[in-house]
Amino acid sequence: MTGTEAALIWREMRALMLEKHDTRRAVADATGMSFLRAKLLTKLLAGDRTVTELAEILASDAPYVSLNVRELEKRELVIRTEDPTDRRRRIIGLTESGRLLAEKARAIADAPPPEFTTVSAEDLAHLRRILQLP
Repeated sequence: MTGTEAALIWREMRALMLEKHDTRRAVADATGMSFLRAKLLTKLLAGDRTVTELAEILASDAPYVSLNVRELEKRELVIRTEDPTDRRRRIIGLTESGRLLAEKARAIADAPPPEFTTVSAEDLAHLRRILQLP
């Protein structure tokens, strides 16, 4: 495959993910918040984190993540607790309503685009193998 062919395929994949099947907008609409805040909630489904850890996971800076955590805290979707091993740090965790909203956001984001229903099981297996790049 040439670089040009790879670029065309990549463009088509991006268009499918970001234009034709924009889950970011669907998640934002369904949750009533920005996609970043919804994504922050979904990252907490794996367990409590510090703001610094969340910033790394989200490829963002800690002050911006902290601002978003404060807004989620106002909506009672997350709670900050003192780190038992370091009183200077705060641990961010989901409230029950935050967990429910995070699960809703994840379900929307994880739903495959309709175009995938016409792809054979064999082709999907090949695609999965291809996407597991090092």
